Amino acid sequence: MDLFQRLLAMRQLQFKEGEIDLLGQRIVMSPRDTLVGVTDYLVNNPQSIPAMYEHIRRSFGDGWAQAVKKSYGFSSKDYIKWLIDISNIAGWGKSELVKYDVDNDIGVFRTFNPLIGSQFIGKSSKPVDHIWRALTAGGQSRIFDKEMDWVETQCVASGAPYCEFLFKPRKQFSDTEKEKYSDQLPK
Repeated sequence: MDLFQRLLAMRQLQFKEGEIDLLGQRIVMSPRDTLVGVTDYLVNNPQSIPAMYEHIRRSFGDGWAQAVKKSYGFSSKDYIKWLIDISNIAGWGKSELVKYDVDNDIGVFRTFNPLIGSQFIGKSSKPVDHIWRALTAGGQSRIFDKEMDWVETQCVASGAPYCEFLFKPRKQFSDTEKEKYSDQLPK
């Protein structure tokens, strides 16, 4: 039974007239262009990227990710597996975990055919998957009970064959990394 079928069977995914509920949270099906429009704004106003990332990261961690934690009580490794499943069925792209140091919560996550990045191929020389980074970091922060950050190290928008993300606890980013990714991370 795949994740979608399990969610339906456990009544964690419900369709009502005018509503869709996932894990007790109301969600919406939205065209890709909604997220592409927000991303286009961010690409054209790069100074707003760190603040937008942090706002989404915090609100998602305090909202939907809290419901996931309550419903599942994931270990860190199980959460990563679930994240791959949910990203695949939700349309964010085909994701995989490249490496993961479970003791230090540091890893590399890759997404092929990403929802947002694929719309910016040839249009940006910098990573563009800021919404995805913020959502995953917010969820991971809540599940792991520590401030986590994700930075995009490769992006299809700038010619890579996939989008690749480094994730780790916020306090473990070195000064050199903070400087390198200052256009992605909050101050």
